[in-house]
Amino acid sequence: MKRIATDLLVVFALLFCSSGWLAAQQISADTFLGRVSARPVGDEVERDQYLKTGSALANSTPAEIARVLPSVLEHTRKGNEIHVRVYAAGFLLSIAQRPDGADLLSSKSEDISSLIVDADPTIQRTAIATMDYVIGRPGTNNQPYVSALAAGIQKVQTPQSVAVEMAGPLLSFGSGDAKAAKSVFDFLQRDDLTASTRKEILHSVATVPNLPGEVAQSLSKSLDDPDPKVRAAAVVAFAMSDSTFHDLVKARVERMAKDPQEHPQVRELAKEALAGQTSLNPNIDVTLGKP
Repeated sequence: MKRIATDLLVVFALLFCSSGWLAAQQISADTFLGRVSARPVGDEVERDQYLKTGSALANSTPAEIARVLPSVLEHTRKGNEIHVRVYAAGFLLSIAQRPDGADLLSSKSEDISSLIVDADPTIQRTAIATMDYVIGRPGTNNQPYVSALAAGIQKVQTPQSVAVEMAGPLLSFGSGDAKAAKSVFDFLQRDDLTASTRKEILHSVATVPNLPGEVAQSLSKSLDDPDPKVRAAAVVAFAMSDSTFHDLVKARVERMAKDPQEHPQVRELAKEALAGQTSLNPNIDVTLGKP
């Protein structure tokens, strides 16, 4: 469940729109973080040094990773400038992406999960992306991640786009955890969820195996959402899902397929979904069918 889009977003944030790769001296991650923490500049030379140092982490020995990891974790929490913290979080993600990354970070669940409830969305996203590489792997304690995700999705300060990224893994790895299910259910009940959030949460949650009944029931209301884009996303989720959600909304999708008042593209999606097609495009033209 690797979030490639999230990883790319994080990389973009780390680059700060850097446009070139300047000559940079080879230095270790802890040395780099120590220097920029003492004298943060944030210029292109510094960013290019970050890139070179981060790239080197992919080929460093496990012993070297173990040596620099305490410094990396410390700077993710205590950087005196937010971009210093972002550099450190980027190094952490680089370590997680190594073939042996899960083994190297399996004992760091408490440290990494603490970043999921950080006040900065970039740090949160990087922590979630890092978590995706290690959660569920042998030797990893998943509980701190589940607890942090439950706390993070309940924080009003957490951007809705970040909360959506939390919902899927929270239900997947918190299966059977009543608090995990309730935190997602409570999020779905918020009356300030944007249409984009209502659409994306379907993709994130509706196909989760063993979906809790109360969550599936809440998601089923998406079939009657006033926004046709959300209804389209709900039909696509129905087509892709073999969970509780699929069985719960099938009768509603059947009615949509015959409803002359339904948006024509949503109606067609419903027909295709009922015919067993699973690769459906939820992007519709909302002006279609309007006078």
